[in-house]
Amino acid sequence: MTGPIDPTIDAPSSDRTRSQRITNTIVRIPIDYWVSICVFFAPAIANTIARAVLGDSPSAAEIVELGYGWPALDAGRWFTPLTGAIIDRGLEVSFIPGYTFFAVVLLEHKARHWRTILFLVGGQVAGVLLGLLLTWPLKGSTGPFAVEQTTVIDFGISVGGFACLGAWTAYIGAPWRRPIRVAVSLYLLCQLLVSGLIFDVSHPMGWLLGVVGGQLLMRPQTIDRSPLRVPADVIWLVVAVVLGITVGLVAGWNGGGVGGLFGWGPAR
Repeated sequence: MTGPIDPTIDAPSSDRTRSQRITNTIVRIPIDYWVSICVFFAPAIANTIARAVLGDSPSAAEIVELGYGWPALDAGRWFTPLTGAIIDRGLEVSFIPGYTFFAVVLLEHKARHWRTILFLVGGQVAGVLLGLLLTWPLKGSTGPFAVEQTTVIDFGISVGGFACLGAWTAYIGAPWRRPIRVAVSLYLLCQLLVSGLIFDVSHPMGWLLGVVGGQLLMRPQTIDRSPLRVPADVIWLVVAVVLGITVGLVAGWNGGGVGGLFGWGPAR
């Protein structure tokens, strides 16, 4: 007659399986997210190299030559959308901002490596250049918004981060994709209307490139086109509208801007 089975007999095997699973996950992180890891450390490496080339005490004018904007483009420094993306305006050893890193990780998790590189680098460069193209008619104008857009040098890779975030939304289900796109779009619009800093033009360009490009690079049959559910999806869309406008206005109003596109916000 068979006696009762001791449940602890399989415990060592179960523990080994769990440990092996955890080990495999840790080992695969550098393989599955190597683009995100490289991007995270890129500013620290780039600033170290720049400081070695320019010396320990480079002048502000020397650092500014690595940033992007109309002054750089007018001077023929066409490479600056790339150098300015990973160089800090103080040449401090730093890492990619958390919100941009989060967007890169999200996209690499869904779209893998080459699409992430495409949207991060391509979205950064194209978004910056499109922003400059849109503000070209403002050159020579004396309004605060025009002066900001045509004379200021910018640094950072947040434009590429918004491109990655926009592309990532193509990979998620429609019930989440719709409110996220609405919230981010309204946030960026409010920033442009009440703040108007130089990146408030290039950020929407990166976002739109990501949203459109993400859809184009996906097979049509893989995109979730579920119809709008009433009332659940409608409620989330209303929440997204309120959240996007509120956060955009608060951040733009208190962000030290130039008053926005039409001068509706406070000027620094």
